[in-house]
Amino acid sequence: MRRILTLVLVGLFLLFAISGCSSKTATGTYKDGTYKAEQPNFDEHGWKGQIEITVKDGKIASVTYNEVNKDGQLKRDDQQYAENMKAKTGVTPKEAYEKLEQQLIEKQDPDKVDTVTGATHTSQTFKELAAEALKSAK
Repeated sequence: MRRILTLVLVGLFLLFAISGCSSKTATGTYKDGTYKAEQPNFDEHGWKGQIEITVKDGKIASVTYNEVNKDGQLKRDDQQYAENMKAKTGVTPKEAYEKLEQQLIEKQDPDKVDTVTGATHTSQTFKELAAEALKSAK
């Protein structure tokens, strides 16, 4: 499973690297508004990602990302999950989300957001949902 995930991530990286060579820039190219995206299904751990992006003056002004379970509980607020994740990976969901959100505001392009160490799956989901949400903003 890990080998397949690695191959998929390498393939996506190459795709993003090639598409990053275009002359189009993301800065200032979005329509103002609030845009949302959500994973259609819960993952194998019972969570699904959700993102809300606000665009003002053509630029991403704010981003809120979280994962929710079937009971409507937010992973960002799950203290036990945070403690377990911190012990295993060195980062909590809240810390990872905040890093990803800040990067998207700074870089204005989901393809340019770096993976947060210890939160690879979360980082990939974040970037996919951000790109999906911003499709409506172009």
